[in-house]
Amino acid sequence: MFKERRERLLKTLPDYSVTVLYSGKPQHSIGDEIYPFKVDRSFFYFTGIDASNMSLVLFKLPSGNQQILFIEPFDPVMAKWVGAKMLPEEATQISGIKDIRYVDALEDTLSRLISNYGKFSPITLCGELSKMELHQNWPVTDLFNMLKTQHPDVVVRNICANTARLRMVKDEEEISQMKKAIHVTNEGIKAMMKAARECISENELEAHFDFVLKCNNCEHAFGTICASGKNATVLHYGENNTQAKEGEMVLVDLGAAWQLYNADISRTFPLSGKFSERQKEVYETVLRANKMVQEVVRPGMTLRELNNKVIEFYQNELPKIGLLQNGDTVRDYYWHSVSHHLGLETHDVSLLDEPLKVGNVITDEPGLYLENEGIGVRIEDDIMITENGCINLSEEIMKEVADIEAFMAER
Repeated sequence: MFKERRERLLKTLPDYSVTVLYSGKPQHSIGDEIYPFKVDRSFFYFTGIDASNMSLVLFKLPSGNQQILFIEPFDPVMAKWVGAKMLPEEATQISGIKDIRYVDALEDTLSRLISNYGKFSPITLCGELSKMELHQNWPVTDLFNMLKTQHPDVVVRNICANTARLRMVKDEEEISQMKKAIHVTNEGIKAMMKAARECISENELEAHFDFVLKCNNCEHAFGTICASGKNATVLHYGENNTQAKEGEMVLVDLGAAWQLYNADISRTFPLSGKFSERQKEVYETVLRANKMVQEVVRPGMTLRELNNKVIEFYQNELPKIGLLQNGDTVRDYYWHSVSHHLGLETHDVSLLDEPLKVGNVITDEPGLYLENEGIGVRIEDDIMITENGCINLSEEIMKEVADIEAFMAER
């Protein structure tokens, strides 16, 4: 699988091109403590390896392609303290790359490749340049600068668009991983709904979701939003430290990550177990918008066009629930977009206004936020684009008013 992905990337690049992808390095906190490591997602996508301080080199020649993986050497002392580094045979088994070398040979290997083949054609040095701009200490930055100094004829090319186009279309294995993440997310949401009660603290409610993830060997896809009452009108609320009040709803925006693939789900439910009439009419307006998105989305449509459909829908529907009066507009109650790509990252790689394709996985997350009434509603599903529309990957997660109230009545 990973070999096929690398071959597809190489097909998009010119002959005599050298591509370097870096796995990333741990960031130190205090003393000998480090922050949790997150592997570079493109490196993982093309190798299947979740480890730090590795580099993938792909060299494309008219006569064939060369693929090299550079890893850290085994250190028996550090193995006793923090665990062993990956052995060459392990790296080969996971990635399918047979040519495994150690990282201290990376610079010399690249320099020799460029010197040996640069006499036949100018060498194109390829990398995801935006990461070099975002991370000033990104090691590939110094590597590229050094190679450019040694070999002035080298042409540097940004391949972020190349890798994004491949990653945007999910294969069966990726969909399977995302379905697992969604299933665990569903179990976590149900645990929260079972524990919900009026006047519960947001962090206590959040803890029930955390417990389910830990029991299923999952990580968090992103920081959980657990917002009660008026807090739910803050789009990226994250404090999760307020005690809910009687009669309030809670909005949760959360997701499990399974083998680095993410779920991203939002649900809104009443802590008492029963919606008030006002909560219900706002909720059902958002729910109809959520369903409308899944009815109209098609390959060839852009996310901007999809969001415009939601705005048009709200323009017609909000007056029915007493909104859009006194000069208010849809943007006074709905100020984000309805969708983003999803995969190895919660806001996965994408290209601005690139039309949707079969195999894309995107979110469907309309919302309404009535600050003066202390009502915030967001309903988010994860959908996969098909030839005729879409499949709701998160269909198992309840969102109908009757289903929510019936489930919570059994607590």
